[in-house]
Amino acid sequence: MRIVFDTTILVRASAGPRGLAGEVLLAVIAGKHSIILSNEMLFELAKVLRYPRLMAVHRLPESRIYEFVGFLRETAEMVSLNPSFTAPIRDINDVIVLQTAVVGEADVICTRDRDFFAPPTSEFLHALGIAVMDDIALMDCLRP
Repeated sequence: MRIVFDTTILVRASAGPRGLAGEVLLAVIAGKHSIILSNEMLFELAKVLRYPRLMAVHRLPESRIYEFVGFLRETAEMVSLNPSFTAPIRDINDVIVLQTAVVGEADVICTRDRDFFAPPTSEFLHALGIAVMDDIALMDCLRP
């Protein structure tokens, strides 16, 4: 399976394997599935992990953020995005997630963002054969 994790799931996974998002990320890697990411997504992740509110919650030092982003870059299949790509989604910041999934020929976008589950985004993704699952549903698919 080829999977794109949105930034929110990756932020939660950065805390390590003790949470569901971390478990899902490790299960994808261990199961020989492919994680699809783009430089734009990793840039967004690093930026979000440095938000003061998240720094207070996750207590990730700069070195841990650097290591996590580097780990994802090495583990994932990286795709290049086209800045002129457009997609039917309410939040313009989610276009990079959609484009990463389309360019990377993903099977699944793992997210909890309701915009991905609602029309017209859900219809757009369905037409391309890309499923949208939250981390709970994805973990259920990954379990034997």
